[in-house]
Amino acid sequence: MKTPAQMAEFSTGITAQIVIANAARSFDREYTYLVPQSLEGVIQTGSRAVVPFGISDRATEGYVFGINKTVSGAVGDIQDGTGNRVSLKMIKEILGTQPVLNNEIISLCRWMKKRYICTYGDAVKTVLPPGTGMKTVRKALLTEGWQTLFKSLRKDDAAHAIIDYMLNAEGACEEKLLKAELSVKIKKGIARAFSYLVKNDVIEIRESYSAGIREKTLKVVCSALPPDEIASLIEQGSLKSIKQVRVLELLLDNDYIPVRDILRITGLSSGVLETLKKNGLIFFRDIEMIRDPFQETGISPEKQESHTLTGQQKQITDSLKKDVDRGGFAEALIHGVTGSGKTEIYLQLIKHLSEKGRQAIVLVPEISLTPQMIRRFRSRFGDRVALIHSRMSLGERHDQWKQIKEGNVIAAVGARSAVFAPFERLGMVIIDEEHETSYKSEITPRYHAAEVARQRCMECGGMVIYGSATPSVETYHRALTGEIKLHSMDKRPGNISMPAIKMVDMRSELDSGNRSMFSRELAASLRETTENRLQSMLFINRRGHSSFVLCRGCGFVLKCPDCNISLTYHSEGDRLICHYCGYTARNPAVCPSCGSRKIRHFGTGTQKVEKEIISEFPECRVLRMDMDTTAGRHSHRELLDAFAGHKADILLGTQMIAKGHDFPDVAFVGVLAADSMLNIGDYRASERTFQLLSQVSGRAGRGDHPGKVIIQTYNTEAYSITAAVNGDYEGFYLKETSIRKQLGYPPYKVISAVTYSGANDRTALKFASDGRKILEETAHSLSDVEIIGPVRTPVTRIKGNFRWRIVLKTDTEADAIEILTALTDKQRISSTGNASGKVGASVDINPAGLI
Repeated sequence: MKTPAQMAEFSTGITAQIVIANAARSFDREYTYLVPQSLEGVIQTGSRAVVPFGISDRATEGYVFGINKTVSGAVGDIQDGTGNRVSLKMIKEILGTQPVLNNEIISLCRWMKKRYICTYGDAVKTVLPPGTGMKTVRKALLTEGWQTLFKSLRKDDAAHAIIDYMLNAEGACEEKLLKAELSVKIKKGIARAFSYLVKNDVIEIRESYSAGIREKTLKVVCSALPPDEIASLIEQGSLKSIKQVRVLELLLDNDYIPVRDILRITGLSSGVLETLKKNGLIFFRDIEMIRDPFQETGISPEKQESHTLTGQQKQITDSLKKDVDRGGFAEALIHGVTGSGKTEIYLQLIKHLSEKGRQAIVLVPEISLTPQMIRRFRSRFGDRVALIHSRMSLGERHDQWKQIKEGNVIAAVGARSAVFAPFERLGMVIIDEEHETSYKSEITPRYHAAEVARQRCMECGGMVIYGSATPSVETYHRALTGEIKLHSMDKRPGNISMPAIKMVDMRSELDSGNRSMFSRELAASLRETTENRLQSMLFINRRGHSSFVLCRGCGFVLKCPDCNISLTYHSEGDRLICHYCGYTARNPAVCPSCGSRKIRHFGTGTQKVEKEIISEFPECRVLRMDMDTTAGRHSHRELLDAFAGHKADILLGTQMIAKGHDFPDVAFVGVLAADSMLNIGDYRASERTFQLLSQVSGRAGRGDHPGKVIIQTYNTEAYSITAAVNGDYEGFYLKETSIRKQLGYPPYKVISAVTYSGANDRTALKFASDGRKILEETAHSLSDVEIIGPVRTPVTRIKGNFRWRIVLKTDTEADAIEILTALTDKQRISSTGNASGKVGASVDINPAGLI
């Protein structure tokens, strides 16, 4: 029942539609709240709000998705759709002075909830930079009635200790800090005693709320008088202290000076500044500082002019500019061979777009590509470019997001999450290397950046541009069927030829007695390239030293205790590591099963290749680039800069070296174990093999020196490898699509996967079997729906959870959404588990793979 005071606080006619940040799917909808009079001039669509939620009216974070005028009537009540009067709750507080979501992003969140079968909270959390969620601080205060109870308590009582602690804290402290410090001294009873004191009104709890990331501020000194008055005071000798004169002289030529700088320059103490403030000559204020992610990169904001376009570049650029001028939603694929100059087209289009007052997002698949790409954009557009990727600090990401939101930049460059950049006048999204699977999120919501980009551009009338030398089968199919416009480039600028690619049969090498991991021709090419003072790149798609450790006495393979996967040996630290959950153990000297010393390392990874290079080519300097060497925040940039600066002759790495990099002195590329990528048990294996081989081959010969590529394999008949050697994308596409059509795979069918996981194998299987029944019931009215499973996933256990999967094949994406939404709502299982927490399930439409 509302008190008269509460009723007076209500607005007489304004309500807001609020979505709850962390609501379970069964409670996930837009709720109507009343706006108090005190917030009528503050609340905006997109604001972050604190609202009472649930039976206990717990203070909860929410987001304003709409503001409405209600019908007149009883204050605090409105009519629902049936004419009944409904009592509404009141918004507690609005966090921040500006909304965090604009109308277009709110519309996108509604679409994501439906398309990715997630909650509003999942969607909002994804579109906002990390760390921006609400922080609640609970403060405990002693009430006037503490003395009576305190006298009756024993000194060893936990309640006595709490009151004593709070008295020393002058009667107020944070609840979290109090419990943490007292729990160290008193092992038990603190939480129970605290609840007792709150219940008996000895302690009062007050909550305050704030945004997770705050603006970074700098304290500065400002003059309180005009410059002519300060000059007059100095000339007249009105100031007795020479120290004060030195401070004011500095302020004559500056509007403000940071406190830390003025103290460093003058060598004075802060007491001098306090005296000047007391005398009314200066004042302090805090100014906002933008955390600059470019500060440590050495990337200059100085502008450079655009390059002269080749004939193919100009033809495509002019055609796309016309599409931009025409307005409305459009899609285009730029299918250009590696090194054909797609980036220059992107730059020209963004310049044209910015002249029309619109903005652009440029997506790259890997963090390792961001430094090179941002360097190109930064040199062209100066500081009007924002950067977004996961290696930035939370503060840097927040400030870049804010710069975008305030309209201070014309383009944002970054990895997958940059697709949510909050531009108000978005006109284009460019997806470079569009075929890369890293554009697909592996956590809820399982969005694909290309799908989100398409939806955003449909809403704002913008253009999506896909760029790749090896487009995904689905995208190329859409281009050939006329769904999107196709532009092709088959030449590199400056008549630079494509590298010569040769396949080496490693079976023949073995037959001739070569037991090395390097074929004789590859070894000779490495030496020749180094002797010519040029550079090489070596690619192997596996990190670590050895793929697995096996006992030759009993056949035992060391596996992760929490995942059904073999442990990978890493020579650095002499450890075994699980690449799924991160479990690590010391490399055993004897077999844990039989005690034999016949324990050996098998398979090849980047660490082992590095050792072999050092052993066989001592004259070569080598850099290794994989997940182990790029763990640091700036590791990618430092390694690439070192290689670009000729501090190494050979760059060895996994697929992070295969794409997007442009090193003009790389004349040779070698690929080790090309066929290993074919054996991953996924229907996309051939496509990924072709793409990786084509992309890494394209790193050679991009400058003035002819390029050469050697691909080593034991499977010389695989069509994906032979097509990559011949540079034949169309031939690969025709062969791949003929197989997929027969088997019912994309682009001819929509594939969806529902993966159940739980600590108990039988329970997980039961939920999966129940899920199949629901799918069958829902799909009964639809035609051509195929349900496969439940079957065990290829990796049957991860992080202690057994995994079962159902695969769904439908004709359309809409059918998949309808069926899987019904499954999610009926079975009420989230990615973290059902009501009892026993089984979790993930739903993924168009998964990147089925491993």
